[in-house]
Order: sequence, then C-alpha cells, then structure tokens
Amino acid sequence: MDKLVDRHGREVNYLRLSVTERCNLNCFYCRGDSSSCSAGEHDAVSLNHEDYLNIVRAFASSGVEKVRITGGEPLLVNGIERLVKDISGVKGIKEITMTTNACYLRSMAGKLAEAGVSRVNISLDSLQEANFKYITNGGLLNQVWEGIEAAVEAGLVPVKINVVLLKNINHREVMDFARLTIEKPMDVRFIEFMPFGEHSREWEKYFLSLNYVEEACSTLGEIEPVEGDHGAGPARYFRIRDGSGKIGLITPLSRHFCSVCNRLRVTAEGKIRPCLFSSQEVDLRPCLGQADPVKSIKKEIKRALEYKPDPGKVAQGVASRVKQMNKGSYNMNSIGG
Repeated sequence: MDKLVDRHGREVNYLRLSVTERCNLNCFYCRGDSSSCSAGEHDAVSLNHEDYLNIVRAFASSGVEKVRITGGEPLLVNGIERLVKDISGVKGIKEITMTTNACYLRSMAGKLAEAGVSRVNISLDSLQEANFKYITNGGLLNQVWEGIEAAVEAGLVPVKINVVLLKNINHREVMDFARLTIEKPMDVRFIEFMPFGEHSREWEKYFLSLNYVEEACSTLGEIEPVEGDHGAGPARYFRIRDGSGKIGLITPLSRHFCSVCNRLRVTAEGKIRPCLFSSQEVDLRPCLGQADPVKSIKKEIKRALEYKPDPGKVAQGVASRVKQMNKGSYNMNSIGG
C-alpha cells in the first residue's frame, strides 16, 4: 500500500469528504453571509454517487485509511446509506465516521451503523432551547437530543459533541456541557470560533480563548490530561476525575496543530482543499469523466500535497491567523466542516 507523505514529512491518511453544501440549519457563524444553507442551487454543484466513490478509491489506493463524511448536512443526501456502504467496501478503508447536526439521526442511526459508520460527531452549540434557536436560526433542540440517543443505541460511539465557543452567546454553558462528560460516556469538544466572510471583521466580538474552558471545568473537579489516540484528530483532551467522558480543546487559531496535520479535504464540488487556512484548491472534476478516473485523481492528490504549507512558516497568534484566513473567501459549509 502506498503512503501519502507531503514535502514536510507529514503522513496523510485521513480524508474529509463533503457530500453536500446544503444544511437544514443556518448557523450564523458557519456562513459568512446572509444566504441560506438550504438554498436549492447548492444541489447543482454536488457530485454523483460514482464520482464520490472514485475519489475515495483514489485516496484509499494512495494510502488513506479513514474517511469522515461531512457537509453541509450529509443526512440530506438521498441514498447516503448506500454511499456509506459502498465506501466501506473500498479496499484500504478501515474507518468511516460522520459529522452531522443530528436532526435526522433518530431515523437514520441504525441504518448508518449497518452501512458501515462507526461513530458520529454531532454539532451542538447550546443546551438551551432559546439559545440553540438563535445560533441555528430556528433549529429544534429536542430533535438533536433524539438523534444523540439514537446514535448511542445504534452503537455509534463514543458520540462526540462539537461546540463552537462563542463569547457572550454560549460561553456561560461550558460547565453544563462539561457535566455531560461526568454523567454520560460522551466526549465534548470545544472549538475556537473561526471567522468567515463578514464575521472576519468582527472576530473579536465572538472569539474566546479555550483557556476559559479549562478554568471553568476545573471548578467541577480535578482535571487530568488524557493521552493516546482519540481518532486522529487535533483535539487535546482532559477528563474531570471520575467522569465517564472526555473534554477536548480544538485550537486552530490560538495554538495551531499544523505540524501534525494528517488530512486533506474534498469539497462537495470535487475540489481538494489542502489547507483550511488557504483558498488554494485542486479541481478533481476534469478527472471524473476520463476513462480511468482513479488514476487521474491520484495524480491530482499528489499535486495537492505540494500545497500543504510548511508548519514552521504558518502565521502565529490569533490576529495573524485570522488575517491569513481572510486571504481566501469561503464558508465552512462549502468546504466540509
């Protein structure tokens, strides 16, 4: 089996594959403009079933072992279970996970588990009904909780809850989220706010260092770091002593993890995004209509590796990282969260 290694020595074995830009929610921080994530035109740019499979085959034969299916909201895609099942049958793929807002997970969890999804990450930025509605522009919190319960029943564990920390919006809920890890076998990961589009001009309004999370959690009990492999992601984990689950900190701005980046992203449009902080992309669509699309895609994957930045030269500090990020204009739902 080949290995994908970039020019800075980082092995890439993880693909984040976006299968749609559409979402049934419209979280204000995800899109940097006022347009809706459910707009119908997004369907036109998504690839078809066989296109996604050929992309996965190319990555797998190049050395990728793990695929995370993202969006938008991937459960909006017709036939998503069949796509998961077919991806699970690709030689070399050892794990399939999914990021979802869980609104449709109640009826889908068992089918996804049967198709080959091993666990899910669930985006949930508030435990308060009114706050959740505000952040998501109308979402229903009870739908998410029903989805979480269904995921646990289906064995899609450990369930990981992703919380974007937003100053003066949900930061006072940190201890409520932390208590979930004491009471349930659930991991909660706090993620720094990453400004997109118009929000980049007011990033300080929402940004809060994740040091706040550690300080708040320490009031609930003694905290202890948790070492080991937690799914090949960028989070640093700790546990409140005697807790059932873990608390993770994902710090793309204040404490970047570029030196251990092991992933490439493919957008719903079929473009490889080598780095989240760059607008540079490699378009795979010209490869998809060729006689041997997998062979052509593999060449483009190697080209995309050349664009992964030198971890020793990335911008340092929050303000510098925000400035670097704003050189490219994009929304999180368009590149796959």
